[in-house]
Amino acid sequence: MRRSRSAALLVLAGLAFAACGKEPAHPPKATEPPVVRDVTLGMVTSARVDDTSEVVGTVKSHTRTTLSSKIVGTILALHAREGSQVEAGQVLVELDAREIAAQLRRAEAGLREAEASVGEVDRAIAAATAARAAAEAQRDLAAATLARYQRLLDRRSVAPQEYDQVAARHKAAVADAERAGAEIQALQAKRQQIFARIEAAKAEVASAQVVQSYARITAPISGLVTIKHAEVGSLAAPGTPLFTLEDSRRYWLEVVVPESQAASIRRGQSLPVSIEAAALSVKAAVSEIVPAADPTTRTILVRLDLPESPHLRTGLFGRAWLPVGTRQAIQVARGAVVERGQLQGVYVVGQDNIARFRLVRTGQARLGAVEILSGLTGGETVVLAGVEKVTDGARILP
Repeated sequence: MRRSRSAALLVLAGLAFAACGKEPAHPPKATEPPVVRDVTLGMVTSARVDDTSEVVGTVKSHTRTTLSSKIVGTILALHAREGSQVEAGQVLVELDAREIAAQLRRAEAGLREAEASVGEVDRAIAAATAARAAAEAQRDLAAATLARYQRLLDRRSVAPQEYDQVAARHKAAVADAERAGAEIQALQAKRQQIFARIEAAKAEVASAQVVQSYARITAPISGLVTIKHAEVGSLAAPGTPLFTLEDSRRYWLEVVVPESQAASIRRGQSLPVSIEAAALSVKAAVSEIVPAADPTTRTILVRLDLPESPHLRTGLFGRAWLPVGTRQAIQVARGAVVERGQLQGVYVVGQDNIARFRLVRTGQARLGAVEILSGLTGGETVVLAGVEKVTDGARILP
């Protein structure tokens, strides 16, 4: 027992001696903050900004049209689909036009027949004219003979019977001449009828050609196909939609403005507009103000022209801001605001060039700038661009 205690005391004494022989440990060195370069800094200033009221709306095309057929027919081909860019006059739908083609051929045959009848009646008129000339010559000869026989009868040089024969031949010659004239008039009337038939046949041909053209449905405007309503093999009919097109170069934002704020808006006025889905933040001019208010919502529809953009589409959500006055406010670039979950903040750079993350409360966003309601004061320096490189406590160097 005593030996065990002695051994333990010797071990403890050895450990204490070994500890006394070691040098004291040095305190750990402080870590250097990370260095960040190539970021944009800016001083926070207070400026006078427009106090605005936000209104929301929907993007719509200036021109939107739905194509349908003017005739009933089976769809043989569709030359576009959703998303296709088409030009005005481009054929989009082809219908079965065999029956229309047969009607056109019948109309053309009727026209040819009517035109051929003109030659026949002209020849008949020429023959009738010659016959009338001969009949008139016979009438004149009979008249002269009758006058001569009349003188002879007066002198009793001919028998009354001979005179009566000559008078009868004169009457027959006059009747033949009148009949020849009447025949010419009838032929000329027939010729006019034929010309009327020709005009009617031409109109029928033109009508059949127009109906035949309805079998090829073309785009009325240059733009974008947004909806395809039909498929090959289905029946097209008047009033049945086939395609919906919109002008993809001209859009406007339709917003509803409370009637109490409508008096501050005028045509041509520029208002800040944001279309987030199209990454568009611009100033848009007021194009139209609908003069009638909605009696249910007590709002007025206002249309603002948007600049041409390949990302704009009908139906996108948009915002616009109406001026209601001015006030002092602090604004920073939208890219300076860092979002961490539900929190927002900026990197404030002190005189020691150390960036420190500071929570802020943001307000309205306008044209690439965000209003800071609290958390910043004028004269402070913040990181405006390159925040993705910065961490809390980083040293900012030029």
